Amino acid sequence: MATTLLRARVDRRQAAAAKKILAGLGLKPGDAVGMLLAQVVAHRGLPFPVQEEGYAYARAEYGLTPREVDAAESRIVQSMDKARKSGSVRRVNSADDLR
Repeated sequence: MATTLLRARVDRRQAAAAKKILAGLGLKPGDAVGMLLAQVVAHRGLPFPVQEEGYAYARAEYGLTPREVDAAESRIVQSMDKARKSGSVRRVNSADDLR
């Protein structure tokens, strides 16, 4: 297999954190990049959704104004608080809470 050298500038802390996670999976960063590129080819694009954040996404995807997004968020928070108080749902802060 012929290879090529790719260079990229990435955040140092993010790269270190990713390298540690990948090592736990038995992978090197180069392996992960190769897997990403294979998936880009297979999907003919990124293998995950790329979306605008916050209000821009809500406007583009659903046609919502910032005021409508804030109102929906408020209703969701109130509904979740009510459900927690009734005991029908509980707060989960980490994967350990799911065990």
